[in-house]
Amino acid sequence: MKKILTHPIFIGLLAIVLILSYFLYRTISAKKKKEALQIKLTESRRERNEIKVPLASPREVFRWINHPHVQLIDIRRSKDYQKKHIESSINLPLEEISKNIDKLRSDKLIIIIDKHNTEKGKILVKHFAEQGLNIKYLDGGILKYAQENYPLISEPQADKISDRLKVSFLKPQEIKTKMLEQKKVFSFVDTRPEEIFQKDHIPGSLNFPLEKIEKIKNHLPAHTILLYDSEPWRSFQAGVKLYDMGIFDVYVCSESYQKLKDTLFKQNSGKADNNETNNRENNKNEGQ
Repeated sequence: MKKILTHPIFIGLLAIVLILSYFLYRTISAKKKKEALQIKLTESRRERNEIKVPLASPREVFRWINHPHVQLIDIRRSKDYQKKHIESSINLPLEEISKNIDKLRSDKLIIIIDKHNTEKGKILVKHFAEQGLNIKYLDGGILKYAQENYPLISEPQADKISDRLKVSFLKPQEIKTKMLEQKKVFSFVDTRPEEIFQKDHIPGSLNFPLEKIEKIKNHLPAHTILLYDSEPWRSFQAGVKLYDMGIFDVYVCSESYQKLKDTLFKQNSGKADNNETNNRENNKNEGQ
């Protein structure tokens, strides 16, 4: 028996068995660890899914755009918000929202807009709900909103053909010709900041600054709109935004406000004044 135990073949077989047992143990152990991790991840996902928050459907959010008692808060990163966002929404990135809590309106229904449903987004909504705010979470985020074909506001780009096709440009002389010879009535909309508009503007024009154009869409005049600005790039941006909001009867002055003003009043001032008086009366009636 002793000879068998010390025989090289037996020792070799024993070594093989021990090695195989070791690798089998490691395989089983690794499998158990993997299964344990999978169970933990599944439980974690289940816990996240169990975060119950009040939801708002894309259809509801679309109906609430510019509603006086609803505030739309987009918590995505600023660069994502600039690319595409829901009309009249405010961008308060998630990582900065703690510094901007004062911007959340306790007297309104707050809708939190995320890219899609996320754990952090739900935790945020749950937290503010527990603080007493009337708040809901856009179900499926902006991705689902877009998938259901609701319109989004895009960041205008001058070199983007699709954006340039959204607006119709007119030179100052073309505008004057349409007014004097074709009897075209424009509703002049000045997209410069209010303080600049107050200092000097075309008589009869309305002031809808580019920065507020999404908020005051419902107050725009019914006639054909002509946008102008000291910087044509700004009125172009306003025109693209209005198009994205479903307002298509819009022209953009391709040159500066000063050039437009000089062209309108330099010659035929009497005729121009009559047209401006009519334009002022039209805008006044539409604004009431």
